[in-house]
This record gives sequence, C-alpha cells and structure tokens, in this order.
Amino acid sequence: MRTKLAVATLSLASVLALKASAEYETKSVFSDDYKCTADEKGGFSHTSTEHELVLFQPNEEFLLMHISNIPKEAIMEMKSKSIIEALNNDEDLIREEVERSYMKQEIYSGFTSEEGSYYIRVPDQDPKSVTTYMSSDCSILKSTENSSMSCYTNDDRKTFNFIFDTGRFSYSYSGSWDRIHENEYFGDSAVLAFGTCKKYFR
Repeated sequence: MRTKLAVATLSLASVLALKASAEYETKSVFSDDYKCTADEKGGFSHTSTEHELVLFQPNEEFLLMHISNIPKEAIMEMKSKSIIEALNNDEDLIREEVERSYMKQEIYSGFTSEEGSYYIRVPDQDPKSVTTYMSSDCSILKSTENSSMSCYTNDDRKTFNFIFDTGRFSYSYSGSWDRIHENEYFGDSAVLAFGTCKKYFR
C-alpha cells in the first residue's frame, strides 16, 4: 500500500513539475473576492409558544473568498504533507493542485457551472485557518445572461444567494426554535437579510 501511495505521489509531482516554469493561474471563470454587507434585516424572535415579527440591526456581513486568494497558511494545510513535500513546497504548484482537487467545473453550451471555487465566511472566522474552508464552499453558474452564486448548500438552515450582475445578495437562516432548549432560551431567531456585495481587496 505504501509503495502504491509513493508511486502515486511521485507521479503527481512529475506531472505538476512540468508546469513549474509558469506561475499559477486559476481556471475558474472568476477570481475576485467580495465583501457583502446587509442593508435590511428582519425575522422572528421566539418564546415557547409565540413568534414575534421584528426588525433587527442590519449587522450581517459576509466575505466571499475565491479559491485562488486563500491565504498561504491555509493552502498549505489543504493537502497532505506527503504531497506538499513531493511538490517541493512550491506554492504555485500547491495552489494548482488544491484547485484541481477542490474545484469542479463543467462547461456547457452557453453556461459554466463551478463548485468549490468560492468559500463564504463571516468576519470572526480566521481566513488563515484551514477549518474555515472545510464546509463553506459555494456553487456558481455563469451564463451569457447573468452569473449567480449559492452558498451553504450543505446547511439546510441557511441560504445565501448572490447575483454578480446586480451586486445584490439575500440571506436566510431558519433559526433553531424547533430544537430542544433549556433555561428559558427558545432558540435562535429566524433571519432574513438583504444587501450588496462589492469587490474586496486585501
């Protein structure tokens, strides 16, 4: 088993080493990061039996990070040590391998779909930590008419939708009133938020 792993690792290194003379360039149809800020936020707060419709402070903020812009500290944790070593710790080769294994792209007549090319986080999540990118990927669809993004596809309590052409986003969180709670806590509020996204330069 170790022999097969070693051969596979060496084969990977050999293939990617052919590209070592060129700098890494993403194959994604996008490359910008975005900062998304809510303009309006409302929803329901809960008691044990009632649900009050309320307006909240629009303090929701999201950051959409493209796979090509993930900080080096996190990129180096997204592949195994054996692959990192096989690629001689070359950041360009490692980024290319991360994109090859994490991003899935399908090109059809008139549109392109991608998964894993964008990641969503909130400000208190460390962009240099690999755990930030483990369960927060997004899917995008680019056509001749418009381009859109959907995030939290693996979380049935959250949705995030962004239209590149308008710069607008909508976010929803169904809350947790239906779960078991104690000590007079009746669950997270259900939230709807609307706002705009702008290109984010770091």
